[in-house]
Amino acid sequence: MRRPAPVALALVALLAGSGCLPLRQQPAEQPALTAASEWPALYARVMADSNGSSAAGADRALSEFALRYPGSPEAAEVPYWRALLKLDPSSAAAVRESMTMLDSYLASAPAGTHRVEAAVIRRLGLAIEQRNAAIAAIPPTPAVRPEDKARDEELQKLRDELTAANAELARIRRRVARPRP
Repeated sequence: MRRPAPVALALVALLAGSGCLPLRQQPAEQPALTAASEWPALYARVMADSNGSSAAGADRALSEFALRYPGSPEAAEVPYWRALLKLDPSSAAAVRESMTMLDSYLASAPAGTHRVEAAVIRRLGLAIEQRNAAIAAIPPTPAVRPEDKARDEELQKLRDELTAANAELARIRRRVARPRP
């Protein structure tokens, strides 16, 4: 009887043993990012940025999100959030831009999540614009400085003294002009 060669025996052991070994783990595939999966993290970052003083960064992040996921329900809400971030009553240009974004949101998202809020904010924005226009129409009044008030009081005192002196002078003239008996 012929004995199997050691090479053949090693090959059989290798093949039989490899069936018992665990397979190498393939790296788990990352699920594809969607607008719905990215929105919560983006929303949290935008709110933190806008509270911090990086409103421009928050606005840019929202714009980029809308470009990455056009047509998604979350991207349809971006004009609303951008309008809120831009609404600054002290800047007429910012209010106008915010109103334009709210108009865009109301026109493009008939079933938008924040439709009622957007309509109310738009009306408030119009009131702010009217207030800003009314304030701009008021002519500036000169500021009264304390030294101006003191000077005005001194001038009034001198005028009163001058009036009294003129009255005394007129009395003296009348008395001198009268013939003596």
